[in-house]
Amino acid sequence: MSRSSLAEREKEITALLLAAEDDTNEAPWMTMPEFQFYVIQMLVGIFQLHARRQGLGWHVASELGVRMPKPGGQGTLTLGPDLFVVEADEAWRTTWDIPAEGRPPRFVLEVVTQDSAERDTDYGQKVGYYAAMGVEEYAIYWPYRPAGGPKLFGYRRDTAGQWALWSTDAGGVLWSRALGGLGLIIREAPWLRVVDQRGQLLPSLPEEAAARQSADIRAEREAARAAREAARAEREAARAEREAERAEREATARREAEAEVARLRALLEGKSE
Repeated sequence: MSRSSLAEREKEITALLLAAEDDTNEAPWMTMPEFQFYVIQMLVGIFQLHARRQGLGWHVASELGVRMPKPGGQGTLTLGPDLFVVEADEAWRTTWDIPAEGRPPRFVLEVVTQDSAERDTDYGQKVGYYAAMGVEEYAIYWPYRPAGGPKLFGYRRDTAGQWALWSTDAGGVLWSRALGGLGLIIREAPWLRVVDQRGQLLPSLPEEAAARQSADIRAEREAARAAREAARAEREAARAEREAERAEREATARREAEAEVARLRALLEGKSE
């Protein structure tokens, strides 16, 4: 890109940021239908569980304000992504202040609703805002998009660092570099799920809890079975011991009887002489 093109691009970004509106609680796009809430909460749990299991040091946040200064010290821009992931500690924050934290979120996701469609997908709004913030990947999930466009897509830095369209592969997976090779995929819409590099679904918190419960039940059943087997073995051992004692008593009695017979025979033989 030429120096004049860079200058023009910087002017565009400056104008974009100066005109940008904050996400506020009063804005229509900040209301949340139930499908959006549950999709986001499930994804937050999936990412947090995966990060803990893998020791990734991720901070996963939802609806936390991400703030950056506007050019020329003319105020700040604050956005409230539905979800973002960044390398940081898990301490709770009241906002993600980019200058104070030293980095923007690496990965941002917005779940598009009827009210937020234009703001979330327009290049002159959040697509451009996140690019200006330095976000590495911006995923957009539009589960109820009218026919004619992808429901899962986004924007991310290409190999040259430029903000470019980000599309799913032939299998419908949106593969993420910022998330360490994980992918997003629509499963039983409106649910958006996460897959590993082998295409295996990462468990949600309820699924993990159910798996643990099943494992606990299996462990309890196995312990009960082992206890029954141990009790049976103990009974068998006691029975075998009783059988051995009985056999020993019978053998002793037999030997004593044989000895008595031999003694009596010897007595009889002695008298006959």
